[in-house]
Amino acid sequence: MPPRDWPLDGFASRPDASHHDGTPLCPVPGPTGSQPAEPIGAPARLTMWQAVRQSWLIHPDWTIADHLAWLDDEGYDTGTLTGDLAEVVGRWLAEHRRTAPVPRPTDDPTVYMVAGGDMVAVFDSAEKADIMAVTMTAANLEPVTLPLTEAQWEQAHAVLRSQQPHITVTDAQSSRTADAS
Repeated sequence: MPPRDWPLDGFASRPDASHHDGTPLCPVPGPTGSQPAEPIGAPARLTMWQAVRQSWLIHPDWTIADHLAWLDDEGYDTGTLTGDLAEVVGRWLAEHRRTAPVPRPTDDPTVYMVAGGDMVAVFDSAEKADIMAVTMTAANLEPVTLPLTEAQWEQAHAVLRSQQPHITVTDAQSSRTADAS
């Protein structure tokens, strides 16, 4: 939005953008002297569904009421949801729990493959895979996280390389040398 107050009225046209508080953007050198800086876009905000998933990953013990209060505190307009708010968020939480990675036994050498868009990343830590999944979700991808044995990953990697050569594969297992293909 244009700045609320513009001290240069009559000398320079009012800019199209301002800081969130309505003050003019900071001056920077321009071709004819100082001028307001060009605005820099804000990062995309998570959808409510994504925000509930992220808060659930951080706070798995929260109730539906806790999630609704958090959404309100973060400025999400829960009034735009259709239906009973508690039922909608409860459905989302049930889906998040249903699709959550299954914990592995400590003696099972598992890797975690996270796939979204044209990228596949492999981790030896469920926590690191979850971080990648949240990052992909924030980028409006719909990632899939699969726990695999080392042998299953080797087989999947071979299939990916032969059938989907355009996909970027990043092996982020700490037990290996970084291998990106």
